[in-house]
Amino acid sequence: MSANNVRNALQVVSEQPKPVLALDFGTSNTYVTKCPGDKEDPVGVDFGDGRDGIATAILYRDGKDPLIGDVALEEFGDAGPARVGYSIHAQFKPDLAASAETRRYARDFLVGLLEVARRQNKDIAPLQRQVLFGVPSESSDAYRDALRSICREAGFGDVKTVDEPKGAIYFHIQRKDITPLEALTGALVVDFGGGTCDFALMAGGEVMHSWGDMHLGGRLFDDLFYQWFIEQNPNAVAAMRREAAEFFVLAVRCREVKEKFSLAMALDPAQVFRKAVGEYGRLTEATWETFLARAQHYRPSATFADYLRAMNPQAGEHLLAFDQGLDLLDWFRQTLRQGLAHERVRGQDLACVILTGGSSAWPFVAAIVTEELGHLHRAPRLVHSDRPYVTVSQGLAIIPALQRHLMLTQSALRTELPGFVGNRIGPLIERRMDAAAEQIAELVAVGLFDERIAPILHGFRKSGGSVAALKAGIATAAADFQSQIEAIVKTQIAKVLTGVAADTTELMQTWYREHRLTVRQHLAGTGPSLDLAEGLRIADPDVFGEISGVVLALSTTIVAVVAAVISGGAGTALIASGPIGLLVGAIIGVVAGALALHYGVEEAKRQAELWEGTPIWIIGRALTDEKIAGLRQDIKDQVAEKVKAHSEGAKQGLEDQVRQRVEQEIESLSAISQIW
Repeated sequence: MSANNVRNALQVVSEQPKPVLALDFGTSNTYVTKCPGDKEDPVGVDFGDGRDGIATAILYRDGKDPLIGDVALEEFGDAGPARVGYSIHAQFKPDLAASAETRRYARDFLVGLLEVARRQNKDIAPLQRQVLFGVPSESSDAYRDALRSICREAGFGDVKTVDEPKGAIYFHIQRKDITPLEALTGALVVDFGGGTCDFALMAGGEVMHSWGDMHLGGRLFDDLFYQWFIEQNPNAVAAMRREAAEFFVLAVRCREVKEKFSLAMALDPAQVFRKAVGEYGRLTEATWETFLARAQHYRPSATFADYLRAMNPQAGEHLLAFDQGLDLLDWFRQTLRQGLAHERVRGQDLACVILTGGSSAWPFVAAIVTEELGHLHRAPRLVHSDRPYVTVSQGLAIIPALQRHLMLTQSALRTELPGFVGNRIGPLIERRMDAAAEQIAELVAVGLFDERIAPILHGFRKSGGSVAALKAGIATAAADFQSQIEAIVKTQIAKVLTGVAADTTELMQTWYREHRLTVRQHLAGTGPSLDLAEGLRIADPDVFGEISGVVLALSTTIVAVVAAVISGGAGTALIASGPIGLLVGAIIGVVAGALALHYGVEEAKRQAELWEGTPIWIIGRALTDEKIAGLRQDIKDQVAEKVKAHSEGAKQGLEDQVRQRVEQEIESLSAISQIW
């Protein structure tokens, strides 16, 4: 983290947090959310119609105060011939930097928003809060400056502008849908709202590339359902015209039907949908197949065309220019595809795709995104809120509190990391390694000594023979056992691998939970992941995969060590040194002592190893049951000691892996807290 970022982080943590007011100032709708500055508890503001948000529209009326929101749309739609002196404006968000008139509409809309809140006793008080406004990622400095100036004039004070995709990122991090590490790796944010369709690729906390189409949005589908309805209910047109309600039915009633249809199709695309459209009639026999066919051959209705010309002539002419109709689904696909082909997007690792905006709930959105990204080596996860239209505003609102949480958490983790590794991770690795050393030693004792060497020793004690033959038999047994060493060691080290991974994951889960972080256990062969705690979710600690290199490399070393202990060269290690070497030496000494009286000391030593006629009672003096049993324990102890000695380096390596994993999480928390 840079020095400036460190200072900013310390300032955020040390300051008394102010409550937050966040606005997703949308092309079609604006969403307002309040949140305490020190608590991730966002609350959407309802401006009176029982739903989040308010239409981004303003209606000027001669001699009267302007109306804003859905009230303005309904009044304009219902007024009919009485529209004399009316001037309706909407979809002015994209043109703030280019048009003084558009800036006036936006300012007056925001003034009206505060006035509506005051009249309804909505406690939003922007001057007592830190105010955040969402802006499209591709917004120019001129656009951002214009918006900040408009906000000051409207009574919002000095506001901070934040890229809208960042709001979506924070929302889903706080909801544990994605991890900070995933957000930093790569996240494609698809913001498909009522008026526009925007895409942004984020990686490393920055917007790498953003693109979209300001003409494509949910309002086109409102019109699609309006046309569908009047085709089934032609007599409703005269009734709507008598009441000057055509636009109201299109913009309000058909939008409601569209949203119900979308939800129904998401649950069961095979069902037949029916819904009343106010008191004017019913949409019946609506199926997914029919919807797709209509979406592929869409042209604006006359009612919608009049609306577009009145509010945004440029947008109206753009849509009306397609005589053969528009394929709305292919329009979405081609817009997405255009951005994915950009040089800053190609090859970028994507951990997740976030679908936000009210229109992102359409089933075709997820299907098209999945198809277009299907060529990637690792398919990104699709993340979608059950209320996608509030994702940005609520994500913006929690930024200060979540950043504060992230900064405090990463500071605590860094402070506690040495003790966590030294006092929790180190001892458990040592226990696992020691247990593995003991098990390897026991299996060697059984396979080599009990099954091979002990029968040779008992046979020699019973039947006699030369010491040279005894040594040759032991050497052969040791050499034959070589092939089993690798299997024993690798099997036990694999158990260590699984055990250390499971224990380490459990310890990390416990430690992270203490800091309101959530991890999910996901080890090879353990089945599906399970969320075990409340709080911010961090990257799944794939300890199994991360320590495998360290532990499996250890197995190669241990194989060599055990082989050297047992059979250092041509099967001679056991009989050249160590417990068996000492025992064989003792037998030779006893035999030489018996021969010394007859041959003299020097000759006796020379013949002792080759003497075939050694009396059984002489051998028995050197090869007692106690010595054979002790020999087994000595071999086992020697193997265990060697394995433990060489495990110390692996223990350090495993501790380093855990330390690196936690440091990675700390850095991801630090980096994500700097996204503004």
